[in-house]
Amino acid sequence: MMKILRMMAAILAMVAGAVPFAGAAEQAIFGPQKYDVKERHGKVNRYTGTFMAGEALYLIKIQNGDKLPERSDWIEFTLNGEKLLRDEKYGYRYIAGFVNMKKENTFEIVLKDDKPSGFRRPALPPRFVTLTVQPIAPALNKMHGMFGLNTWDGLAKYSETILKIKNADALSLALSASGLQNDVPARSDALRKLSDLKEQSAQDYLLITYGDVNCVPDVRGEAALALGVLGDKAVIPALIPGVLDPEEKVSIGSARALSFYREEDTQESLVKMLERLDFMRKDAAIRAIVSAGWKPVGTILKLAESTDRQVANTATRLLGGMQDPRATDLLLKLLNEPGTRDQSVIISALGDTKDPRAVEPLLKIANDHELRKGKQAELGEALANLGDQRAAEPIADMIKKADTRMSWDRLRVAYKKLTGKDFK
Repeated sequence: MMKILRMMAAILAMVAGAVPFAGAAEQAIFGPQKYDVKERHGKVNRYTGTFMAGEALYLIKIQNGDKLPERSDWIEFTLNGEKLLRDEKYGYRYIAGFVNMKKENTFEIVLKDDKPSGFRRPALPPRFVTLTVQPIAPALNKMHGMFGLNTWDGLAKYSETILKIKNADALSLALSASGLQNDVPARSDALRKLSDLKEQSAQDYLLITYGDVNCVPDVRGEAALALGVLGDKAVIPALIPGVLDPEEKVSIGSARALSFYREEDTQESLVKMLERLDFMRKDAAIRAIVSAGWKPVGTILKLAESTDRQVANTATRLLGGMQDPRATDLLLKLLNEPGTRDQSVIISALGDTKDPRAVEPLLKIANDHELRKGKQAELGEALANLGDQRAAEPIADMIKKADTRMSWDRLRVAYKKLTGKDFK
């Protein structure tokens, strides 16, 4: 487990030290040539050029600034009439292109800043891109495409990780999935097809892609799923934090990947993660798990009985979305014996279960003026979710006696959801 985590850290840092390749500046057949972003605030900076080469594979090095503030916001690059980089934002400091050249080659590079909103035109730091074309070592002659890098020294390690994929089809799909020359749907599709092959030698490549924060979320989410399909338990600690990724496609992909494993394999890591999170991040984890359809019921049941009130409430909220009889069993028990838990949370969770066994206990509370105090909105919504028309009368009564405007509004929505009619 620790070995995998150390491996990921090394890969993501793009540490140098793998097979050397030709690429020093003195070997360049063109450049390094610097192109400045002279026209600012969204205006286009267009540069063209020509260079001679042999009819062979060469390495294009595009360096976006020396420091983060010096990077062009947008880059477009065309070589011999083929658009290798679309007019998009690329978070990488370096882009490495493995491209077959002609004897005479023409290129166009287009740079621009973000266009500011309104009339504000702030002073901007100097920005530039440096272009170099150089030979490659024979060991890299199977690399084709444009690839993002966080450090230039990491190119050899990055290439080695791709090229060690044994299956030829899987290797081709990995190159397509990471190739910035392809649009996002094509890259995502390539990774899905790679996942279908279940090629174990692609695992290190998938870990790189999944952990690369500058990679587009669509592709990272597919990489997570591909890791889950491979089923190596050693990558579970890498997938668990992904449930909290701010990008929904990554968080849902991570949760779906974890659903491929046996619950006993993920329980310890998931419990540790949820227990250490603050309230807002717990909610984010819950949304990802529910949206992904991952149902680690036994783990969540265990957390719902935690002595930590916040952990218990978070897990209780999650139980409803599991729509599992075991979850309903515990929620019905907690409804009568909430302890330090928020009973409103239990009520809402029971509504989410869609389990008809929850109707009678909730109607009992809804029909009792004392028992329903402070929980009217949650009761109305839960009963509307359960769809039993007997709830129309108590919801109507709660609307008439609502103690806040917010509760009144929520109950009216619940009434219409249940009956299909506006409350009058």
